[in-house]
Amino acid sequence: MINQSQSSVQFSALGDLVNALINENYDLAVDQAHKFVFAEDEFEQYAFWNENHYTRNCIAHNESFELILLCWQAGQKTANHCHNGQECWVKVISGEFEEEMYVSNEDTDKLTYTETKHVSQHEVTSVDDHTVFHTLRNTSSSRAMSLHLYMKPIEQCRYIDEESKELRTAVMNYYSVNGEKC
Repeated sequence: MINQSQSSVQFSALGDLVNALINENYDLAVDQAHKFVFAEDEFEQYAFWNENHYTRNCIAHNESFELILLCWQAGQKTANHCHNGQECWVKVISGEFEEEMYVSNEDTDKLTYTETKHVSQHEVTSVDDHTVFHTLRNTSSSRAMSLHLYMKPIEQCRYIDEESKELRTAVMNYYSVNGEKC
């Protein structure tokens, strides 16, 4: 529960966000998500890139949350996936993204397209429904970064294999942890 003095706190830096999460001020951190304006250089030590796929770079985590910086080359995208019931928000640090949303029919494992969202720098998108699958794609002509907060670390997730169109499970890995490449 947030008390009156906490509700006026504004985060202005990545360190403030990490401290709030470590100190279990989750409601405050999530409530402020739309107001965060991060300088790209705050992420410099966590930003690792790969020409073949986006990278998942862990900034902080414990048993209650994980904060991850995703680094994207132009055109890179995720598979169509869910978060296995974990609440998630995504803050665009730089670039432009397209998010396609789908709802799964739990009886048939079929997905139904619902909408496409466009998310720009400093904007937030979120997923908190276990039936939602989505894809994110960097639509920028250059690199992009997005900050992902999961309210419980995601160790695996279900996704749709593009070639076979079958539902599969992937074990989630980090490309780097605390600024050190894995």
